[in-house]
Amino acid sequence: MEEQINNTETTPTKIQDKNKLGLIPDGWTTPIISEVFQFINTTSFSRNQLNYDADTDLYYIHYGDIHSTYKKPLLDFEIETNVPKLNSDVVLPNSVQYLKDGDVIIADASEDYEGVGEAIEIKNLNDKVAISGLHTFALRDLNSKTVAGFRTYIFKNLNVKKALKTIATGSKVYGISKGNIQKFKIVLPTLLEQQKIANILSTWDKAISAQEKLIIEKQELKQELMRQLLNGKKRFPGYTKDWGIVPLNQITWFQEGPGLRKWQFTTEGIKVINITNLKHSGNLNLSLTNRHISLEEFNNKYQHFECDAEDIVMASSGNSYCKVSIVKQKDLPLIMNTSVIRFKPLKNCDYNFLLNLLKSEKFKREIDRMITGGAQPNFGPYHLNRIKVKIPCIEEQAIISSVLKSSDDDISKSITKLESLKSQKQGLMQQLLTGEKRVKI
Repeated sequence: MEEQINNTETTPTKIQDKNKLGLIPDGWTTPIISEVFQFINTTSFSRNQLNYDADTDLYYIHYGDIHSTYKKPLLDFEIETNVPKLNSDVVLPNSVQYLKDGDVIIADASEDYEGVGEAIEIKNLNDKVAISGLHTFALRDLNSKTVAGFRTYIFKNLNVKKALKTIATGSKVYGISKGNIQKFKIVLPTLLEQQKIANILSTWDKAISAQEKLIIEKQELKQELMRQLLNGKKRFPGYTKDWGIVPLNQITWFQEGPGLRKWQFTTEGIKVINITNLKHSGNLNLSLTNRHISLEEFNNKYQHFECDAEDIVMASSGNSYCKVSIVKQKDLPLIMNTSVIRFKPLKNCDYNFLLNLLKSEKFKREIDRMITGGAQPNFGPYHLNRIKVKIPCIEEQAIISSVLKSSDDDISKSITKLESLKSQKQGLMQQLLTGEKRVKI
């Protein structure tokens, strides 16, 4: 990567007159999209007409997946495993057009401005067959004015993204019309620069993918380590005493949220934690929450539901049930809402041992055993009071906690490195796409 980064110019570039796409470097052009791409036909099948089974062969690009599933600029069919397929009973229209490598798919609708014009580029279809679907535009290079691997980045340029928002219309859902986007101006470097920019950004993507793979491997090793240590299959020298089997409520105190209603929420006061605030990282994401209860209502009714720093909080319903996070000092003051349960270890239980126990597959299986048959996962103190756990003495718990914490710390360092790579790529990408930094030709 260093060699690729050093292969760029940092000196100021000649620029044309400023317009809504920023300062355009000398030699670059600003054509409208219809001069560069042809629009190929898309289809409009819904989610209930899709599946992830292997008995059909037609892949389908849904706009929702562009927003939430495909995290990389290029949709590589040799890597991505979450592309749905059309059900076998779906009848295709005669006008259907199949995708090719290098085609760009743009989401024409979004629930927020940030997602307006989000785009991916198709790569490595090989013998696979795919079509573009609901709320998408499918673009194909018209006159070889763009190079493969660069096309998606046309729509990652922050100036282009900002300009795209100006042609989006709507209130709850923002949309772009075909007529507007056909006339929309984009920024195009020379073909040689496009290729070099694509090569540089591809190098960063490979480094990011390698780091993501490393994290997954470390997380899998941690899960195996948890299975061995929390089940007593792996013991430490000097510890041979049989583990005891005790009710969960004898090693931890827990409390369910009070079940606040929408009409009780205010825009200021004490923040309310919901299951959507719990993240896989183990931290809480409260940055976008607008749910509070007034200080007066908190003091009158809900003080005993106030969270403390280091409380372990768990989602108890919905698709995220059993997801665990930790309350930090910076999150306070904070209270729970319904479907959130907080835990504190008792004196006979090590904090980190409890944390890993609650995050373990074995604990989730125990919950699943009790709630089988419901319309959706949902559990509470009644179920927790019936759970029994296998537990060693407090000293062995501490050793197990130390080993697992070391594994967590190692994973955290790898995640920090991944975020750094993504941030570095994002900064370099904008410099290259706007011409602030020019590649050497």
